[in-house]
Amino acid sequence: MKTIPLQTGAREKAWALLIVMGLAGVAVLLVASIMSWSNENSNVTARNSEYFATTYAAESAAAKAFAAIVQDDLNYGTGFVQTKNAAGAYTSLIPTPTDSSYWTNYLFTGGSTANSMLVNCVGQVTNIAGTPYSGLQYVGPSYEIIATAQNTNTLYKIKATIGQQVTLGQIPIFQFAIFYNDTMEIDPGAAMTINGVVHGNTNVYIDPNSGVSLVFGTDISASGTLNLSQNPLDPSSRPSNGVATFDGNQTAYVNPLVLPVGTNVSGNVSNQNSVYAILQVPPPGENANGTVGSNRLYNLADMIVTISNGNAITVTSGVIINNAATTVSNSDWAKFINTNGNFFNMRDDTEVSTINIDVGNLRKWSASNTYFRTAIAASSGRSLMPDVQSVYIVDQRFLSNTIIITNISSYTTNTTVTTTPSYPVANTYFPPVTTNTTQTTGPTYPTNGQYVPPVETTNTTSTTTTTHPAGGTYIGSITTNTVGTNSVNYPAGGTYSGSVTTNTSYVTNTSLPSPGTYTGTITTNKSHNIVTGYSYYQINGYTYNLIEYTYNMISGYIYNGITGYTYPLITGVTTNYTYITNYTEYAEPGIVLTNGGQLPSNGLSVATPDPLYIVGNWNCTNNAGQGMVQTYNVQDTLPSAVYADAVTVLSPAWNPNNSSSSNSSITTRAAANDTVNAAILTGIVPSNGTTYSGGVENFPRFQEDWGGATFYYNGSMVEMFTSQIANYPWPGTGVVYNPPTRCWAYDTNFNNPANLPPMFPRADYISPPVWTTLTPGTTSF
Repeated sequence: MKTIPLQTGAREKAWALLIVMGLAGVAVLLVASIMSWSNENSNVTARNSEYFATTYAAESAAAKAFAAIVQDDLNYGTGFVQTKNAAGAYTSLIPTPTDSSYWTNYLFTGGSTANSMLVNCVGQVTNIAGTPYSGLQYVGPSYEIIATAQNTNTLYKIKATIGQQVTLGQIPIFQFAIFYNDTMEIDPGAAMTINGVVHGNTNVYIDPNSGVSLVFGTDISASGTLNLSQNPLDPSSRPSNGVATFDGNQTAYVNPLVLPVGTNVSGNVSNQNSVYAILQVPPPGENANGTVGSNRLYNLADMIVTISNGNAITVTSGVIINNAATTVSNSDWAKFINTNGNFFNMRDDTEVSTINIDVGNLRKWSASNTYFRTAIAASSGRSLMPDVQSVYIVDQRFLSNTIIITNISSYTTNTTVTTTPSYPVANTYFPPVTTNTTQTTGPTYPTNGQYVPPVETTNTTSTTTTTHPAGGTYIGSITTNTVGTNSVNYPAGGTYSGSVTTNTSYVTNTSLPSPGTYTGTITTNKSHNIVTGYSYYQINGYTYNLIEYTYNMISGYIYNGITGYTYPLITGVTTNYTYITNYTEYAEPGIVLTNGGQLPSNGLSVATPDPLYIVGNWNCTNNAGQGMVQTYNVQDTLPSAVYADAVTVLSPAWNPNNSSSSNSSITTRAAANDTVNAAILTGIVPSNGTTYSGGVENFPRFQEDWGGATFYYNGSMVEMFTSQIANYPWPGTGVVYNPPTRCWAYDTNFNNPANLPPMFPRADYISPPVWTTLTPGTTSF
């Protein structure tokens, strides 16, 4: 038998105890590790939650500043934003407990500055816009917004920083082939191809005539709906369902593109009155460099031409040149400005009182004078080519409901105020004539010079006569009183109103009635008679319906008889000058541009709040005298634009003598082939349910018979408002004008910002913002 020493068993028990204790220690460590991991994971989750919440808080601060910057840019432009930013106006726009109690424990910093954020302008950016403005360049200052947030009432008090970068871009409005601020209608009656980007700031309606091809070569967009149908407000009845082809994208409901004109303090920059204000003369005291004044074309032009009552013409340098300090002498401006050649506007049914600018003579004068060139060179940076490149023209002769048209000659001043009971004779006053008026009623229309037009109202009395009233003796529609009358004879022409009916009575005669004395079928009454050898029926009488006519006899015409005109009588005229004048009742202002085939060396833009007329070829020849008309080739053109209440194109064959209201035949106004290369910013008379706007196809207005003539146009068509002066609706064709063969194209020169016309406006385009997280304390990215 083998025995085991006692000490060996003790050793084995000791090892077992050690193993158990070791395993227990490992278990304790494992439990501790799990608890430590769980606690650490909970901390990480809490820190992450706090970090995300703080990041969102920082993003909210940046978004608040971003919203304010964008709103100011849309309302007042980038200059206003730069001014406010330089003053630190955006850095303090952090969320506060006033906005919400949520922000009570948050601290916001910009860099190391508490209760603020960083807003830095990092320079100008030029970039290419995407769909739906593919290929258009936008330019503008880029801003970085950096905001750091910290919740001071949390466990970890984590700081989070957000950076946002946005470009306040502006797309030159003339980079659009067609841009409409209001409803756009394109309903051509002949084939039409549009080779540039098209945008409508509201709804767009496309409805070419039946069999007509309309092609959009690039993108078209609308801020409202994009419709392949006729505008519901267009009352025209025309064969539609033509073919519209789209080679680019068609996009609806995009953000509107607005001009930051800054003339509407309510912020509604799409309001057409705000846009129209850029054409107006600034009111006295307005800051030319302010948020409103800086957008007025009056303040941006090289030259300002003003004509006031009495044909007093003033020509000065522009506000932007030297605050209009340089005056052009009468002998100089007379080389290219005159007020001759008034004509009749058939569309507006009114005389046009003109200011004529001979652009060829302006070009020669601008290239040869010394003092005006010196002013431009010193102020504009165009020292190598200090020619006039922009002109603002305004006709201020129409300050009352009378218009004074004058022959200019020397005048002297009377220092004594005189009042006379009659209109003053020539050479005894200086316009305007002020009047004392007394309302007077007379039975006849007053003679010229006895009243201030228009004749305001008429007194009317209901009058009845048995004959149609003579022309000029009544107002409005003529109605009739009718009395029912019966006669056996058909009434004579002109003695009845309405349909003639007949009463018929049953009559029996023994003889057949004569033709025309009965209606319907004749029947007979017969009796049976027997004679020896014969049996027969004897006719006792014919029965028929006798005709009796019933009609309404005219007993008298009822009409409104004119018993007197009511008008303000001139009882006295106050004068204080001597002048030679001619008096006319009414005329419409008109800026007429002639001899513009070759423009000044830098190109030319003309702006006016009045209607504008381009006569003959425009901008077809470059500075070297090279160029072509009747072509899409624009390699020899110069930057040019016209801005006006309305724009009418008159061909080289235009003769104002054939425009008279008494000579309304369209055959006397035959047009010749013409070429105009210029951007046009103007107004329209929109469709209103009663009349059609004329559509894009009639955007430039016409006054001639263009049948057989071709009109080449290269430029950009921009509609921004309803015309305020030339506001008669589109007249249709055949009376005022017949349309030309339209050869129209977008001027691709405008794709290069260096070739855009002087004073070109820009539409705001906010680039998509870029967001990123940054390290707290970062001051730029």
